[in-house]
Amino acid sequence: MTLLADTSSRLLAALERGESLPARWYTDPGITEREIAQVFRKSWNYVGPLAHLAEIGDYVTGYAGGVPVAVVRNENGLAGFVNVCRHRRHEVMKGRGNAKSLQCGYHAWTYDLTGGLRRVPRSTSEPNFNLADFPLLPIRAEALGPFVFVNLDPDAPSAASLYGPVLGLIAESGVILDTLVHYSREEWRSNANWKTMLENYLECYHCAVAHPGFNAAIDVRPDVYTLKTHGYFSSQSGQVRPAALAGKSKVELYDVAGAVTQSQYHFLWPNVTININPGFPNLSIDVWTPDGPNATKGLSEQFFGPGVSEDFAKSLVAFNKQVAAEDDALTDSVQRGLLGGIPDTGRFLTNSEHLVIHFQKMIVEAVGGS
Repeated sequence: MTLLADTSSRLLAALERGESLPARWYTDPGITEREIAQVFRKSWNYVGPLAHLAEIGDYVTGYAGGVPVAVVRNENGLAGFVNVCRHRRHEVMKGRGNAKSLQCGYHAWTYDLTGGLRRVPRSTSEPNFNLADFPLLPIRAEALGPFVFVNLDPDAPSAASLYGPVLGLIAESGVILDTLVHYSREEWRSNANWKTMLENYLECYHCAVAHPGFNAAIDVRPDVYTLKTHGYFSSQSGQVRPAALAGKSKVELYDVAGAVTQSQYHFLWPNVTININPGFPNLSIDVWTPDGPNATKGLSEQFFGPGVSEDFAKSLVAFNKQVAAEDDALTDSVQRGLLGGIPDTGRFLTNSEHLVIHFQKMIVEAVGGS
């Protein structure tokens, strides 16, 4: 199937009118392939917390547009690499940890912390073989506050230039980023297109209907719950409900009283979300990655301020998981509707879903029509 009969200009004009992207943008494998090439391989991809890269030899691994990547702390700072051995393309490092060298587990080709190839078994008898010709391929790695990102595109703007102001917004919440402690990391999979899931995240029009716990904790009325675009990121913010603070909510909640009185939910193009809930200082990061056109795989990392109690940590994680389960039920249903293909387009409310429209415009501008 071709990508689209429509041109980018026609799609953008339709979005301006409040019309959604056609259904096949969420179900066509060809579109997903274009997104991986034009979006994920040209954008900043989150790989882990900077605290996991504090000492020389610390490393984290991840993926950027399906490409295995690694970031290592060496004597010069952070170094990013394509995490693929130059021999048979086996992934060199796994997970996160600390190492004196980077050794592939297939044939023991060994690289130093700057990516240089230093040892290859049996290579001394190989004619015309030069270790210097086969280093790990470098990529860009940058820290944004306490978070580390990589980018395969050498010409992309810096992470700080695209997302930097979000750090100031987070500071306004009462969360002190430099004090956050990593608590947990979890991988997950859902049965909806990655855009379907993020578009659900980018509006709270559904919150009063579909999230009884969230609605009881946070005031989601449109006159007080704010949604703003900031170029390559967008933000939502709401205040904790007085009834929840007084312990008079009709729905059982975690303890919302604490230093953080303002909820914040930030989206960083193309697929990272940062979440702050009222109560004891907390922050979570979610990463949403295409798993074919009709599924999404991702990871969630939870952080807390120092001194968090285990009871609070567990109750907030459970709260977040409940909201996520409610969202999964919604987006799975939307994906089934998209797979049916009728109707081909939907109609947004532009005053309540403008962050979704902004996101879809960015997709069209990155991927283009046919």
